Amino acid sequence: MRIKILGAAAGGGLPQWNCTCANCTSLRQHHPHIQARTQSQLAVTADDNTWFLINASPDLRQQLINNSEIHPDPAKGLRNTPVAGIILTSADLDHVLGLLLMREFTPVRIYATRPVISILQKNSFFHMLDRLPGQSRWTEIEPNVSFQAGGGLTCTPIALSNSLPTYISEADRAALDPTAATIGLILEDSRGARAAYLPALPSVSAPLKQLLSTCSTIFIDGTFWTDDELQRIQPGTPLARSMGHLPINGPDGSLETLKDLKDIRKIYTHINNTNPILQEQSSERRAVEDAGWEVAWDGLEITL
Repeated sequence: MRIKILGAAAGGGLPQWNCTCANCTSLRQHHPHIQARTQSQLAVTADDNTWFLINASPDLRQQLINNSEIHPDPAKGLRNTPVAGIILTSADLDHVLGLLLMREFTPVRIYATRPVISILQKNSFFHMLDRLPGQSRWTEIEPNVSFQAGGGLTCTPIALSNSLPTYISEADRAALDPTAATIGLILEDSRGARAAYLPALPSVSAPLKQLLSTCSTIFIDGTFWTDDELQRIQPGTPLARSMGHLPINGPDGSLETLKDLKDIRKIYTHINNTNPILQEQSSERRAVEDAGWEVAWDGLEITL
């Protein structure tokens, strides 16, 4: 199984277009110890031919261009792609806006839980995925029910949160069953190699921790360093936990909570532009690396 990080940043990317935080400013001033990142996006294959995208970021077009493994093949005709499907972990905008880029007359299979499908199919923007009859092929997935995506890849959704995106109206909220509005994924190939991808992690339960211990590599929500990271920069903004993101630091943060997962490659991804771990010489980056974690970057590839 090959897993490639196409984008490692949270929504807005790094630098964020309207932000002058220390990280964004450092990038614009070409400091050598920080690198740009596009918005969170993963690609995975179990056979080196059939690729699946985990989510569809707003930066997806450029991410597809930047990675030759997922380019179309001229020998296969005018319209083709090695991307066999897209698996959505939520209906958050930074996970679904890239779907609109998939409208160019090529069939696309989209795997998502019931509330995510309901939210997106109700939005007329996503009707652009049906410019040809049957172009979008929606497939409902359920927590704890494994499915064969194709090419030898097995996926198991993990329910993480029943929190719906903030853009959902109150009327729609009342009509929706929010169960499994946010999921993580266990990815497994035919040889039994396993990885976990959890770009939005609100908390870590004992059963979830046990499940993560069965994987050789885990990609974990690294959005914020502290719970009040945004508030320190701009008063009045929400806490990390209120946004569904367990912070890295603190007595019950992910760094402490998952410290006893041994012999597992642990990688932080979905990193907000304000997070100090993006600065390669920061004390926060050293703390993460000293604890055995890595900080994801665009283009990072892992073979299991």
